[in-house]
Amino acid sequence: MSEEAPGIVSVHSREEAEALIREGAVLERHAHQMRLPLPLAPTPGLPDDAGEFLPFDADANPPVPWGDVLPAFLAAYPPEHPDHLPGGEALVDSYLVPYTKGAKLGPLICDASAIAVAVRDGYPYGGVIIVDRPGEGPWVCDIWRDPDPRYSGTGSALLRRAASRLIDHDSLGLVVTVGNDAALRSYERAGFVRETTAWRLRLPA
Repeated sequence: MSEEAPGIVSVHSREEAEALIREGAVLERHAHQMRLPLPLAPTPGLPDDAGEFLPFDADANPPVPWGDVLPAFLAAYPPEHPDHLPGGEALVDSYLVPYTKGAKLGPLICDASAIAVAVRDGYPYGGVIIVDRPGEGPWVCDIWRDPDPRYSGTGSALLRRAASRLIDHDSLGLVVTVGNDAALRSYERAGFVRETTAWRLRLPA
């Protein structure tokens, strides 16, 4: 058992998680930790070759305003999604900015992070946030795309683009919620391998 924050613990045993829940703990997340070995073989023809994947600037600001990014981000996490985040427009200040400004998991790796912006109409249809997590190295804080089928494959392409820019690192890590099967399959196709499964719980007061 490891303590992440006051009152929050992570365990790697179903039996231990179930015992804590019987004692009044609340499950906050059940997730797989995965890792992609680096470097990857070069992949020609990524979408950013056409100017669609735009990196964050050196001050960790997105290439387009957060207000323009938010519609696709919210569409990616509807209420029925296992990783749905309530908050609407407030998520810019409560979630997106703290991650990109290094207040959550570590400093943003600006060149590996990107917003996918359609050349034809300027619509920011997806994005990825990569940070340098202490003790873990490059880490995917979040990755999303508009669920419209025309943007299928964006997540995999964003991950390949990020990996191609992490030339001084030996792996890229992330966590995927159990039940988010589409994301899990996508990560496995991209070469990510499961390392551990954890239950994060809030202990009773």
